[in-house]
Amino acid sequence: MMTVISAPADLVVATNIGVGVRFAGIESIADVPIVSDEWLGKEGLRLYLQGIRSDETRQRDARFEEQLNQWGALRELSGVEAAGDPPSMPGQLVLGVVGAVISDDVGTTYRLSAGQVAGGMSGWESTWVYLPAPPKTARVLTLEFTVNGGPTGKICKIQLD
Repeated sequence: MMTVISAPADLVVATNIGVGVRFAGIESIADVPIVSDEWLGKEGLRLYLQGIRSDETRQRDARFEEQLNQWGALRELSGVEAAGDPPSMPGQLVLGVVGAVISDDVGTTYRLSAGQVAGGMSGWESTWVYLPAPPKTARVLTLEFTVNGGPTGKICKIQLD
């Protein structure tokens, strides 16, 4: 079990292009969802972040919906190849560059290994998988949040039970 022992009161750990990003949780995972044989069946950590809904996200959602409709119309009119790829979800632009440097009290090196980002007209969420799992001797995880690799100055400490 993991318990948050310190965090920003509002859990906002980053702001990127006008959208606040909230720490939404962390958990141990027993089977890392990675397509590499090197990590298949390994244990790790899953970090959850959420974009905070606001006028900015609603405006970005409206633009995305408009772009998606235009793309769909072009696809219908000119075909799949002419239309190309669909527009990127706005949450990808915001949350795709927000992450964390994770450390613990015994010096383990954690690596970002996989992730998933979604956000457009619904919840804006990202999930990041870090490897390895904390060793049994670790008692405290420290999450130092980043945007584009640079620190945000926001930190959460997690007690490992």
